[in-house]
Amino acid sequence: MSISKKINLSGDKSISHRALMIASISNGATQISNLCNGKDVQSTIDCLQACGADIAKDRDSYIVSSSSLFNPSKPLDCGNSGTTMRLMAGLLAGQGIVATLYGDSSLMKRPMNRIIEPLKKLGSNIDYIDNQIILKKSSINGGCVLNSTPSAQVKSSIILAALGAKGSTFLTESYNSRDHTERMLSFYSPNCIKATNKDLTVNSYPIEIKSIEIPGDTSKASFLIAYACMTPKSDVIIQNTLINPTRTGFINTLKRMGANISINNKKMKYGELVGDIHVQYKSRLKNVYVNAQNVRDMVDEIPILAIVAALSKGVMKIEGVSELKLKESNRVLAIISNLKKMSCDIREKEDSIMIKGRNYLYNTNINTFSDHRIAMAFHVASFFAKHTMVLDDLECIKVSFPDFFEKLEEIKV
Repeated sequence: MSISKKINLSGDKSISHRALMIASISNGATQISNLCNGKDVQSTIDCLQACGADIAKDRDSYIVSSSSLFNPSKPLDCGNSGTTMRLMAGLLAGQGIVATLYGDSSLMKRPMNRIIEPLKKLGSNIDYIDNQIILKKSSINGGCVLNSTPSAQVKSSIILAALGAKGSTFLTESYNSRDHTERMLSFYSPNCIKATNKDLTVNSYPIEIKSIEIPGDTSKASFLIAYACMTPKSDVIIQNTLINPTRTGFINTLKRMGANISINNKKMKYGELVGDIHVQYKSRLKNVYVNAQNVRDMVDEIPILAIVAALSKGVMKIEGVSELKLKESNRVLAIISNLKKMSCDIREKEDSIMIKGRNYLYNTNINTFSDHRIAMAFHVASFFAKHTMVLDDLECIKVSFPDFFEKLEEIKV
C-alpha cells in the first residue's frame, strides 16, 4: 500500500484579492492568513497602499488596518492582473476616489469596457481611454444592473462599487459565475447582500472582518492533480483546498474521464467550502465531451485540461472557448499552436476545440506567450513527452504560483 504525499498550497488568488479589498473598507483591523504569494495579489496590495490602505506583513499573515481611502498621487499600476484592475475600479468608484488605473502590455489588450457601462449606470464617472481606466469624482447611487458577461470579475466590480452606494443595487446575472465576493460578504456582513438564484441585492452596511484564512488555490492544484492522474504510482493529498462548487469543474471533468479523485474532510471555513483533494493514479484516462457550461466552471483550467486530453484515449471536444481568447494571452491560439508542434491532432472549429489523444507527445520549443497558465500546463506536458522541451518564459509563472516547481517536485514519483 502506497503512502500518500501530503502538501499544502498558498491561498486562492481570487479570494486573496477580494479579502484585501473588502478589508480595506472594513471597520477595525483584519488579519489575513495564507494569502496568495503571487505577483498579481502583490499588485492589489500596491494599489491599495497607494490609496491609503494600511497593509503590513506580520510573520505568515497580513494585517489590514481600517483607514479611509484617498486619491492616489500617481496612476495605479495593476501589473498583469485583470482582477486587480477590474475590482479596484469598482471598489474605488464606490468610495468616490479619483484615480487612473493601467497595466502591462498584456493587460492593456484585455477587455475592460465590460465593467465601464454597468459602473456608469450606477452613477460612476468612469471611462476607458488609451488602455487606461479613468475614475473622476462621482458618487454611486445604486439601481438595477444586468451583467450579461460570464465573468465573476465584472459582477464583483459592480458589488464592490455598490457597497458605497446611497441606495440599494439590484444585480441580475445572465450566467452563473464564481461567487467568492457574495460568500465573503454574506459571512461577515449578511445585511450587505442577499442572493436569490441569479439575482443579487447589495446594500451599504458596515463590514467587520477580524480574521480570515484563505483556503488553498484550486486552480494551482489543477496542475498537480493533472500530473498525478497521468503518472503511475502517484498518490497525493492536497490539503485544505478550496472546493467551492463554482471552482470544481476541472475535478468533475477528470472524474468523468475515469480519474480516481476523492474529496475528504469537507468543512465550511469563512463562508467557503474547503477539503482535502486525494488523487491516486488509476489508469489512462478517456476523453469526454465538455460543453460551454463546463468551460465556464473551469475557464482557468482549460490549458491543463487540453494537456490531459492530448494524452488520453479518444477525442475530446471542448465547446464555448471564446472567453479564453481574452485572457493573459489568446489561450486558444497558445494551446493549439503548441500542441500541434508536439504532434498532437488538435483543431479549432467555430467556438470549440477538438483534441485527439495519443500515447505520448514530442518535446519542442514552446511559446508560452508569457502566460502563466500556458507555461505551467506545458511544463506538466514535458513529463510525458519524448526528448527535451524548452519553454521560452518561466518567469511569468510567478504571477500566480511562485512555488510551482517546488510543489511539483514534492509530489513527483
